[in-house]
Amino acid sequence: MLQTSISQQTGFAHLSDLPCLKLQYGTASAVISLYGAQVLSYQPTAENEVLWLSPKAQWHNQQAIRGGVPVCWPWFGPVSAMFNPQNISLPNHGLVRTKLWQVGSQQSSAAGVSVTLTIAVDDLPYFQGSAKLQLCVTLNDSLTLTLSCDSVMPQQAALHSYFAVNNLSSALVRPLPASYHDKVRDVVVDNGSAVATFNAETDRIYHQSAAQLWLEQAEQLLSLCQRGHDATVVWNPWQEKSSKMSDLQLDSYQQFVCVETAHLTTDNQALTLSQQLKRT
Repeated sequence: MLQTSISQQTGFAHLSDLPCLKLQYGTASAVISLYGAQVLSYQPTAENEVLWLSPKAQWHNQQAIRGGVPVCWPWFGPVSAMFNPQNISLPNHGLVRTKLWQVGSQQSSAAGVSVTLTIAVDDLPYFQGSAKLQLCVTLNDSLTLTLSCDSVMPQQAALHSYFAVNNLSSALVRPLPASYHDKVRDVVVDNGSAVATFNAETDRIYHQSAAQLWLEQAEQLLSLCQRGHDATVVWNPWQEKSSKMSDLQLDSYQQFVCVETAHLTTDNQALTLSQQLKRT
């Protein structure tokens, strides 16, 4: 008989006092931190980890956790003037990665297990009133994350997934648009290739990316399906930038790639953004 459960868990990996939830669906499991509503682990089968968590990740003192699937909202990257009209000091990637979320609805059945985490944000510097954000995490034969906010306002978002890789030089992401914004050099590149590989610092925005991407490495294949997005961000900091990050080891860049499902337009609209992961 298929075993399913949702349980509270204190600590994950070296983050021994972190409040978490563990989802179990047969042999598949996922661990979610209530701090940042951040999925830290997804194992389709026991000891078969899809995500990467930095061994130097921290969560105290308003530190965002490095690894897993950080939730970036309501802006992506450094805050722009639109989201910061008073030009105050604000963190990269929004306001919710370093806040505790609340547990909302939970469901467990033969079709899957799911939990919804919620947070009310009333300190947005550009929006009057409170905005409610929720993340629904569903585990069955895949893992699906759906981020939503019903408030009609400018809002960017990204599911900033860190994927574990055994050999960075053999990892590739496909199929991608032929052109992209290279943020390292701040230029638009049109190289005609539908594949991203990793042999230097990589920070690319692929606009209007496909609904399904594949992360290939050695003999492993991961399907990444996305909805509600208008871009995919592909990132790896490489050696020099890693050496300047206090929560990365010198060789950490060799252990992960980020493939991020993103909504980057700033029109007034509600948000629904989804990423589904399945190893094939």
